[in-house]
Amino acid sequence: MNERAISFGPFRLLAEQRLLLEGDKPVRLGNRAFDILAALIERAGEVVGKEELMARAWPQTFVEEANLKIQVSALRRALGDGQGGNRYIVTVVGRGYNFVAPVRIDELLRTLQPATVAVAAVHNLPLAVTRMIGREEAVEALISRLSRQRLVTIVGPAGIGKTTAALAVAERVIAEYEHGVWLIDLASLGDARLVPSAVATVLGLQIPAEDPIHSLVAAVRDNQMLLLLDNCEHVIDEVASLATALLSGAKDVDILATSREPLRVAGENEYRLGPLGSPQASSKLSAAEAATFPAIQLFVERVTAIVEDFALTDANAPLVVEICRRLDGLPLAIEFAAPRVEVLGIEGLAARLDDSLQLLGVRRRTAMPRHRTMRAVVDWSYGLLSEDERLFFRALGIFAGGLTVEAAAAVAMGAANTRTVAIDRLADLVTKSLVVADVSGTKPRFRLLDTTRAYAIEKLDASGERERIARRHAEYYHDLFERAEREVPARPTGEWLVGYAGELDNLRAALDWAFSPSGVESIGVSLTVAAIPLWLQLPMVDECRSRVEQVFASLAREAPIDARGEMKLQAALGASLLFTKGAIPAARQACTAALRLAESLGDTEYQLRALWGLWAHHTNTGELAAAFAVARRFYTLALEHADPATLPIADRMMGMSYHYLGDQTNAWRHIERMLSADVDPQRRSPLIRFWFDQKVAGRVVQARILWLRGFADQAWRTVQSAVGDAEALADPATLCYALSHGGCLVALWVGNLAAAERYAEMLLDHSRKHGFAVWNDFASRLKGVVLVKTGDLDGGSPLLRAGLHEITEPNADLWFLTGLGQMAEALGQAGRFADGIATVERGLDRSQRGWLAPELLRIKGELLLLQGTTGTTDAVEDVFRQALDGARRQETLSWELRAATSLARLLRDQGHPAAAMSALQTVYERFTEGFGTADLIAAKQLLDELGDAHHD
Repeated sequence: MNERAISFGPFRLLAEQRLLLEGDKPVRLGNRAFDILAALIERAGEVVGKEELMARAWPQTFVEEANLKIQVSALRRALGDGQGGNRYIVTVVGRGYNFVAPVRIDELLRTLQPATVAVAAVHNLPLAVTRMIGREEAVEALISRLSRQRLVTIVGPAGIGKTTAALAVAERVIAEYEHGVWLIDLASLGDARLVPSAVATVLGLQIPAEDPIHSLVAAVRDNQMLLLLDNCEHVIDEVASLATALLSGAKDVDILATSREPLRVAGENEYRLGPLGSPQASSKLSAAEAATFPAIQLFVERVTAIVEDFALTDANAPLVVEICRRLDGLPLAIEFAAPRVEVLGIEGLAARLDDSLQLLGVRRRTAMPRHRTMRAVVDWSYGLLSEDERLFFRALGIFAGGLTVEAAAAVAMGAANTRTVAIDRLADLVTKSLVVADVSGTKPRFRLLDTTRAYAIEKLDASGERERIARRHAEYYHDLFERAEREVPARPTGEWLVGYAGELDNLRAALDWAFSPSGVESIGVSLTVAAIPLWLQLPMVDECRSRVEQVFASLAREAPIDARGEMKLQAALGASLLFTKGAIPAARQACTAALRLAESLGDTEYQLRALWGLWAHHTNTGELAAAFAVARRFYTLALEHADPATLPIADRMMGMSYHYLGDQTNAWRHIERMLSADVDPQRRSPLIRFWFDQKVAGRVVQARILWLRGFADQAWRTVQSAVGDAEALADPATLCYALSHGGCLVALWVGNLAAAERYAEMLLDHSRKHGFAVWNDFASRLKGVVLVKTGDLDGGSPLLRAGLHEITEPNADLWFLTGLGQMAEALGQAGRFADGIATVERGLDRSQRGWLAPELLRIKGELLLLQGTTGTTDAVEDVFRQALDGARRQETLSWELRAATSLARLLRDQGHPAAAMSALQTVYERFTEGFGTADLIAAKQLLDELGDAHHD
């Protein structure tokens, strides 16, 4: 079957492929712009009504007419409507739009369809809603330089088109970078220290607040990617430091930067972007001659998109040339000037430039606004606004990172019921190029360019209105995030984040004002409380912790807060500390305070959260009896609360506590009940409530118990499934938990060293990428264990360092819960017997005779034998028998097999093969599976050897 191609001008529309080609090159269009174009072309030569077009582009959705206007304007720009005499879309006032260009329908064989659609790649580059004019040579030169240099900085004055050129370069080199091309817009950053965090956020990384540049470099060290650092001038020192670190520490990460001035670091290649070509002042050019200059082309295209009957003629060409020359060929200045032709005409515009365009001559890094060349252009554009429009425009400067119609109505106009007026005002400012619109979603979002916002803030300061508007801004986002907090239990996490994650910059700006000398701390306190879910959902746990600590500092200055607010703050502080710092005393104190307040308020939800935090703290510090007591309190409260989403979590806590205490029977009972519960215990965000996906975490514990009880094959299948599900969830915390507590450990237990190494590498990669220091250190040591077990003593020994006494407290606890026995055994294999024995002794001291005690006793005996001290045989036999008795009491058949194997070897070496056979065979025969795993293979070989000796 053939496909139709609709051709017009230099374009071909392939409707089935949703593809528009200019020649053989795809034109990037948003989905709604494509739908509007297709609808118009289908009825070329006819008027298509506005309602019909909106129904086509936004089916079953009510949208404002301003959305349609913005999409049609973007479509005209993408087509170059009006350029070179080409006309495509004409407005029919009061009715709709008409596609007026001649069209031709061709039949294409499917086998001959052009292979011009780019393969989807990893990037966050925006769709280009306008065609790039006059920069092709610059783009080609930049691509060439970037192929030879790792740091290229596009330098030039404000409005010169640095970002446009950089995006064009980035678009064309996407295929060259395996791990993507990423745009990081630094314009909204008010604090240079947040540069690493801004980069990490775009890359989906979580980095700690301490030494963020080093952590970021470590996270991307093995990636091949291009970072486009846009608008660097106001944070140039921090960008320079980051660039230097990336150049030296991440060999396959390239940087393309835009700035008013170079970064001035070693290895930088500076490209100075000049203005668009314009005719000389004395030029006497015809329209055709003038149209060969890029500045003229840009001006004509932009005017034509607004004034449909405008055309460059021999008569007006001199005035157009003069306007573009007086604008210095600056693209943004031309963008601002072109819409004024609709009001002033060409002659009026040329005349107004004499009065309104005044260029500044002093250049300083600290000067504000940063784009002083453009100040005069913005000032002139601002002067054309009515007083009401000026007030509205000034107020928009308070927004950081964009705004919605509702935000503009509430903050810039002071009333939510002025939404219709706000839409009209925003649409006017978009048309006049003072505001940029993003209409990719059903709800349009608006922003000021950084130069325009700097100008608006200056005007806001000069008017004396800034504090009033800043307070409105903070109050609006206070109300917004209080609503967001209430929605958390009811909305899916992904949907919730789409609605609120985009307001992070506004949240920061509002908090910065609230805690400033002129701000209102009480607003900042309550806004921080309301914003906790956003920080924990993203997750931005370090930022959550620092903002909560800021509130507690203000409370010391007697800022007001009620008990419920303090409860939420204490709970957030406890969770963020546990997640980033580990089980430190401050975390326990915060969880305890949250529990006390929750009990006094009768708040069951926060009692559960606080108890979870205390349980995690006690578990991670090895206080297993205390952890068990807290788990019982949680379990009792969950039963009273009768929340079907909470009871399985209570079962998991009880199951884990029983598991660590060595009672695998009761542990199995609780975990089985948790996993068979016909509810989704992850109904709310794991980071807000209980951190991890509970089903995955439950199966990790199930796999551990299965192996301990002698079901190695089932354990291995279960843990593989859990790790796979964790990967599919794309939740880094859940995946790191599944790898550290399950995948790595069970792989070592069954003797699958290749899988253990693979899982350790995964844990190392993800923990480094997301700034999980405790898991990263654990993964590094675990890799050392694997290397030693495979015989690579030189590679593995340095990773083990000196043993448990060198491991920080949080890491020591993680080792105790997961891999302490493996580490002690590896130390012995590396010949570090004293370190291995010290590790075992400390583990036995902390284990409270828990789940790991039988194995630690066995390893102690093996290390004593390896140490070769005279007269230790009887003592070692006693240790092995203690391990055997302990395993039997716990009903951990796999520990029992290991202890019996060690004892049998010792008895054999003492000349007692019959006793050795008896000690091992009765244990071996109780197994029903796992005969291909390392322990059972070793036991069978020993039994065969003992049997042969007996027959001899």
